[in-house]
Amino acid sequence: MNAFETIKSQNARLTAPLPDGRKLGYSDTGDQNLPPVFYLHGFPGSRLEASFLIIEGARLIGIDRPGYGLSSPKRRRKLADFPKDVAAFADHLGIDRFAVMGVSGGGPYAAACAHWLPDRVAAAALVCPLGPPEAPGMSQGRLKMLTNLARRPIARQALFGIGRAIVMDDNWMRRAAAYRAKQPRAEADKGLMKSDMSRLMLASWREAIGSGVAGMSSDSRIYGSPWGWRISEIQVPTYLWHGHADTVVPSSIGRYYAARVPDIKATFTEDDGHFSIVLNFKDEIIQKLISHL
Repeated sequence: MNAFETIKSQNARLTAPLPDGRKLGYSDTGDQNLPPVFYLHGFPGSRLEASFLIIEGARLIGIDRPGYGLSSPKRRRKLADFPKDVAAFADHLGIDRFAVMGVSGGGPYAAACAHWLPDRVAAAALVCPLGPPEAPGMSQGRLKMLTNLARRPIARQALFGIGRAIVMDDNWMRRAAAYRAKQPRAEADKGLMKSDMSRLMLASWREAIGSGVAGMSSDSRIYGSPWGWRISEIQVPTYLWHGHADTVVPSSIGRYYAARVPDIKATFTEDDGHFSIVLNFKDEIIQKLISHL
């Protein structure tokens, strides 16, 4: 089964009930005999990202954050709310201990799970992650606009509404692709954006925002808000991967984690970009995580 067949399969359109009546959307490789790794998607993104990764030896489970894809929105949600959802979700699946892999915008959520669920998270992987708002790089370039929107709810809704209209329209996406091709990007990412990966990412984005932009709006507010705890308090085994050629999330954020999370094992590469770092190291990432399960 190829990636396109996988994202259309029944196992990519599952939902789990949460205690407050909301539902959480997820995709599941389904082999319950393998160690479970929860994949936390980027911004914007959906559970389908996990379907892009062909992983041997692990049960990879992608989770839609509230307001994305199949997951119900949660009003005024905070970063600390997500670990509670993850714990309830794991209970629903009958999973006691698991690992978490947070990519890009999923990085803060993986860190939060590691902090708030130390008895259940066996290990955490942060891959080209966004960081706390005080991390160097969070107030620069594209991320500056994203975090500034945290305090501007009307502008946030309007901007994301326009973005959604573009993503959902084929003609506008062709124009957007031509514009993106002119923007600075790591060489390692350029080839990926000309491959099936670009089509897969578009499928994930459309799934993420198909029913609205509540997930994006909440994420933006959270990314620009203080966490209320320090990453130096994380006590579970933590790994990090970041490419110095990343033009989306600067590696200064990765270095911020590397300097503060106790005993973190960090891998930095010179040539990897925002997308290539995930695909080039996916097997190593998963092997590191499941070694703790």
